[in-house]
Amino acid sequence: MVKRKRQAKDVASLLADLESPATSVRRSAIVELVKNSATEAGESLESLLRDREAAIRACAAWSLGELGAARSAQALAACLKDMDVDVRRAAAQSLASLALPESQAVLEHSCVDSDRWVAEWARRGLARLTKAPPPRRRRPSGAA
Repeated sequence: MVKRKRQAKDVASLLADLESPATSVRRSAIVELVKNSATEAGESLESLLRDREAAIRACAAWSLGELGAARSAQALAACLKDMDVDVRRAAAQSLASLALPESQAVLEHSCVDSDRWVAEWARRGLARLTKAPPPRRRRPSGAA
């Protein structure tokens, strides 16, 4: 059996796929844009942070961190208030990897997020900003 190589789509086609009504097509386009290091896709990916599907919002948040999209820091910070935990996790991870001084306040606030991974990524981001090891989570006194 001969396997055919799937031809890589160009960035313009991938950007067009971000508008698809199919969630799987949008998600695949996001991943391919990251694989292609398509930094010019930042604005289009940022617009997906407001998508109706939480999976797309989370994937878009992840992608902005992977692409080093510092211009999207404010939009990523807004995602830390998303009701979906996966969106908050991806946003916290991206902000931690970007480690921008303007994100410090929102990362500090997220250190007490109800999700331990959001809080952990926020602590890691703060540690990168301050060049210190991340603060350890403290147990309440009397806890085992």
